[in-house]
Formats: sequence, structure tokens, C-alpha cells
Amino acid sequence: MMMDLISSKKSWLVAPVAAVLLYAALVATWAVMEPSALVPLFDNDGASPVELMTLPLFALIVPLVWLCPPCAGTVRRQCAWSALWSLLGVMAIVRETDVHKALFAKIWPGVAANFHGTVFKMKFLKASGIPFMPKLFVAVFFVLFFAAVIVPLARYIVPLVKGFFKMEPVAWTMAVFGCVSTSVLVVDRLPANLRHAGVDLSDGAVALLKVFEEGGEMVMALMALLAVLQSHLIFCRGSHAAD
Repeated sequence: MMMDLISSKKSWLVAPVAAVLLYAALVATWAVMEPSALVPLFDNDGASPVELMTLPLFALIVPLVWLCPPCAGTVRRQCAWSALWSLLGVMAIVRETDVHKALFAKIWPGVAANFHGTVFKMKFLKASGIPFMPKLFVAVFFVLFFAAVIVPLARYIVPLVKGFFKMEPVAWTMAVFGCVSTSVLVVDRLPANLRHAGVDLSDGAVALLKVFEEGGEMVMALMALLAVLQSHLIFCRGSHAAD
């Protein structure tokens, strides 16, 4: 019954309806809690309850893509794509926990302390007077991150766009995932951009942005898991049934 709910012809509604309900729950939580209690619940340098609940969801992507391959085809093809989705899951965990930043600071503490801002930006690679190895570390991270994002995007962007207009469940789930991802990036940068513009945010506004950022990352993880399950049920199992 549950499998039919997420893989039937009308299952394109599952992701948008779920996202609306989840964001409604986030707004309701923000409305009933004081900012001083709300912010630690959602944002505490990776140790808040919401952040700790999000990590296992991203981690679950890795075993799920191997147990439920999201694409049909030969075993080699399935393994290749499962490995790529696993890399995406790992990169999401790394970004969520800032392991890459902590590792860089441990290996090259002087470089990290003397560089203004985060080293994981293009301006760090362009900066002069920085040793080669720290730059290589950052460059390798960029290559892995962009490979994990660009390769599947280049392969599936056209089918997903076509599937969106055909009301296909996976396409709609990935569209919701993309919208949520974009909103998380926006609310992550919005406070700093507003401060630079001379705009002061109230405690309530800051709390709301934290709720949307950290809560949005949890929604991202749930949408990714849903997309993997839908892909497996519709494309992989469907091809076996056809055979």
C-alpha cells in the first residue's frame, strides 16, 4: 500500500504535499517557541537535535541506493550510479558537519587562521602566498563536489524537465528537492547579506531563517530518500516486471 502511494501515476503529488506540510510544521514550531529556545533546537554547530536528526537521513542514502538501485540496466551500470549517489550522500554529510573545514584547520592551522573567511572558496585558490598543498586539498574537494552534482544533473536534467510536465513522480520529487535546496542556500546567506546592507534583523526573524535553513536541510534529505525509492519502484522494478 505504501509502495503504491509513492509510485502510482498520482504520486507526483506526494513530494509537494509533503514539503508543504513539513514547512507548515516548521512555521508552527517557530510561531509557538521563543527565539532563545528555538535557535539552539535547530542550530548548534552540528549538535542541535534537528541537525543530529538530519545526519542519519543523509547517511541512509548510501545503503539505500545499494539495496534499492535507482536505475535499471546491467549490474555494472547500477553499481556506477549507486556509487555516484553514495558520493552525493557523503558530500551532504561532509557539508552538514563541516568535516572538511575541521580537517583543513587541523592539517594547516596557520593557513586557516590567517585567511579571512572560509578557505573553501575560489578566492582562496586565486590568493597568492598560500602553499600548494592546501590549495590542492581545496581543489580536490571542489572536483569531488561538482562531479557529484554535475554528472547526474547533466545526465538527467532533460528527462527530469520532460517528466515534470508529464507529471512523473520522480521528476516532481526532484523539482521539490531543487526548490528546497535553493531556499536553503538563500536563507543561509541572507542574514550576512542584510547585515552588509545595514539591515538589522529581529531575534524572531533570525530564528525563522535558522528554522528554514536547518529544517530545510532535513526536508532535502527526506526528498532525496523519497526520490531514490520512487526511482527504484518505477524504473528498476518496473523494467523487471516488463521483462
